[in-house]
Amino acid sequence: MNPELSPIEKVVARYEMYDVLMRYCRGVDRSDPELVASVYWEDGYDDHGAMFQGPGWEFAKFFTGVEGRKKPAGAMHVIGNHYVEFEGPDVAFSEAYYLTLGHSQVDEVTAQVFTFCGRYLDRFERRNGEWRTAHRICLHEWNRTERYEAQPNYPGAFAAQFLQGSGKPDDVVYNRDWLMKKASRPGASPTDPPVFPGRAGRMPNS
Repeated sequence: MNPELSPIEKVVARYEMYDVLMRYCRGVDRSDPELVASVYWEDGYDDHGAMFQGPGWEFAKFFTGVEGRKKPAGAMHVIGNHYVEFEGPDVAFSEAYYLTLGHSQVDEVTAQVFTFCGRYLDRFERRNGEWRTAHRICLHEWNRTERYEAQPNYPGAFAAQFLQGSGKPDDVVYNRDWLMKKASRPGASPTDPPVFPGRAGRMPNS
C-alpha cells in the first residue's frame, strides 16, 4: 500500500501543480512551445476535442503556431478554481477552471472578442520529485463570440501608452534586463526623465 502524503506535502504538491498550469497559460499565450511542452511528461497525452488529440509535446508545437497554425490575436488564458484529489503520493487528479479570451480584427470595420470557458481535467504524476501532466482532457462549458465596430487606430491613444504584449522572443517577459535597472523599459533610455501623472511639476507624495 502506498504511503499517504502529509498535509504539508499536499499543500506543496498543489502549489507545484498550480505552477504547471501557470506555465501552460504563459506558454500558449506567448507562443512558447518549449514552455508548453514542459507541462507534459514525454509520454503525456492531450485531448483538446476535435482540434487535437495526441501527445502533449506535439500539442505544444501545434497550439503555439510551430506547425503553421495561426496564433489567435490577443489570446489570454486565465485559471480560476483549482481542486486536487490525491490517489497516493505520486498520482493526483486536478480540476482547473479556465477562461480564454481572444481579441482579433475581422475586417477593416469589425473586431471581435471570443470567450471560451471550460475545465482542464489532468492526471498529474510525480516522477523523480516533479509533477507534470500525464493525461489532460480539455472540457468545454460555454463560449460566446461578440462582434462590434472596430476601435479606430487600435489600440487607441490611451492603450498605446502602455507596453504591448507579444510572443516569444519579443515579449518583455523574455527580456528582463529592463526590470533590473531603475526607470528603464524597452524603447526608452534609463536616463529619460520619469513620467508622473497629475499636475505638471508635481512629484509623487509631494
